[in-house]
Amino acid sequence: MRVVILGCGTGVGKTRVSVALLRALALRGLPTLGLKPIESGIEQASDLSTAPPGSDAAALASAGSLRAQVLHPLYALREPVSPHLAARSSGTEIDLSRVKAWVAEAESSMTPLVVPHSALFTVIETAGGVFSPLCPGAANFELALALEPATWVLVAADALGVLHDVSSTLKAMRACRREPDHLVLSGAREPDASTGSNATELAALGIATPSAVLARNDDRGVTSLVDRLLSDEARSAAEAR
Repeated sequence: MRVVILGCGTGVGKTRVSVALLRALALRGLPTLGLKPIESGIEQASDLSTAPPGSDAAALASAGSLRAQVLHPLYALREPVSPHLAARSSGTEIDLSRVKAWVAEAESSMTPLVVPHSALFTVIETAGGVFSPLCPGAANFELALALEPATWVLVAADALGVLHDVSSTLKAMRACRREPDHLVLSGAREPDASTGSNATELAALGIATPSAVLARNDDRGVTSLVDRLLSDEARSAAEAR
């Protein structure tokens, strides 16, 4: 199963959720691979078998139970700005077909010798928000489409403003005819008066019902997301038979 991690914005906790998910799946004895194909604000390294220390890519790689042959992001961009701007300043342009091929190659390096392809959980974290531009005419939304079939997980910060952020993001995604499969709230770095009640309010207002809520400094809430993903996988397998 491919799981694409999308965000309602930048700094909402995508890496935290990705790492927690990878670790929780691994604890269940499942083969996991963590990838971040595009990352800005990091230096390009000469050794493609390792991810730059301190990068999101390194965090995902270390959390997965398996290691791809190439761990370095396909696009490691120095400027800490929107991916399309960071790519432009580095003299390149992000190509979604290359990202798709890179992910597939990383998965194939694990299978079938290491693990059957059908048993592999690949968690792919995007850079920025759902509609953060990557290249002319394409944002992370289009990247997620390119990586189909996949389960989409939308991450939002459990903080003031999340009702608006989730509502507006979902409306925009529905207009593009693809909603996320799951919503996860990640505990804010600095909790406020809304923290802890946002999941209830999102459901009560009919905006969305989070599949998981990760409290501040406590990742145990990701267990409910794992349960839902495994249920999704089992249902898909049954439908395919």
